[in-house]
Amino acid sequence: MDIVKALGTKFYGMTRRELAEAVGIELGGTFSKILDNLHESGITREYPRYGKERVETVYQLKDFFSMFYLHFIHGKRADAGNWCTIQRTPKFYSWAGNTFEMLCIEHLAQIKEKLRIATINRNYCWRGQGPNGKTSQIDLVLEWKGERTDYICEMKFSEHDFTINKSYEMELADKIDAFLSCKQHTKTHSIQLVMVTTNGVTPNEHSKDVNQEIILDDLFI
Repeated sequence: MDIVKALGTKFYGMTRRELAEAVGIELGGTFSKILDNLHESGITREYPRYGKERVETVYQLKDFFSMFYLHFIHGKRADAGNWCTIQRTPKFYSWAGNTFEMLCIEHLAQIKEKLRIATINRNYCWRGQGPNGKTSQIDLVLEWKGERTDYICEMKFSEHDFTINKSYEMELADKIDAFLSCKQHTKTHSIQLVMVTTNGVTPNEHSKDVNQEIILDDLFI
């Protein structure tokens, strides 16, 4: 339970060493067995994160009930309120955004189908610095060598159409510039920016760099 609670505080997960330090468990066989059991039970997942000298294996909580329980129930008073009072609060939108992102990750096959990707050579998370020195994170990169294309996927929850403003447009540009300059990006590969949202992206002057869109309904085809 301590490992699950620790992962619940870090949506993007922790490395093996970070997790061991957070719960006060020594690295070793017992710790490995606990991690294996959590993975096999479907509570956690492991994924590669690129961007540093070595690829990091990250452990992430992916069980939807556990995410909800730790966000809204654990350590809370039973009479603290009901679901109606929680909706549309910052806490709600934080949970909804994280949950939608995990939903997208769990429906990778449908994303691949919608993009008409025949084979994914690699899918991973990337975090690193761009030429401007800013640190950027890309939550999902799909690499398809067959078409020499890297798909940068951004997952965004919104109750209505998602609107890209000037600030977010610049953030997306920073992400792309950072990835283009990293060693994981094959220089002969083109970049496709994919927005995965609940209801689609509002067409405006700041959405012109979006190459493809996927909506919630596409995840359940």
